[in-house]
Amino acid sequence: MTTFEHLPPPSLVDAAADERTQPFWDAARNGQLVAPKCSACGTFRMPPGRFCPNCLSMELEYVPLPGTGTVFTSVVVHQPLHPSQADHVPYVAAAIEADGAPGIRFISNVVNCDPDDVTIGMKVQVVWHEVSDTLTLPLWAPA
Repeated sequence: MTTFEHLPPPSLVDAAADERTQPFWDAARNGQLVAPKCSACGTFRMPPGRFCPNCLSMELEYVPLPGTGTVFTSVVVHQPLHPSQADHVPYVAAAIEADGAPGIRFISNVVNCDPDDVTIGMKVQVVWHEVSDTLTLPLWAPA
């Protein structure tokens, strides 16, 4: 398992999948970043709702992405939400505009750098955090 700096508290890492999101989590377990895209009109949609907001199609496919992106916005969390999380602050929560998927943003964490060095427009690349045998999370690190 890879060690990362400035991870969020474990209690904040709880992904729940359904039939529309399971392909994302399956790809993540294999170290591949994918995004949901309307098969009818090509609009990326996040989260992958039942209907495309552009054409109302129910057709959905997951397409591979290059694993790079840009920080759209971020916040450095300094206060633990619970005393048990005190050892995990500070950490960075960010919205990442992933290359290859116009119009969507991944909400995740930026790791492996000083939290105060994360800036809007910063180039990042996906890194994989294996939480358990069944859950792998995409995090982002400076490119």
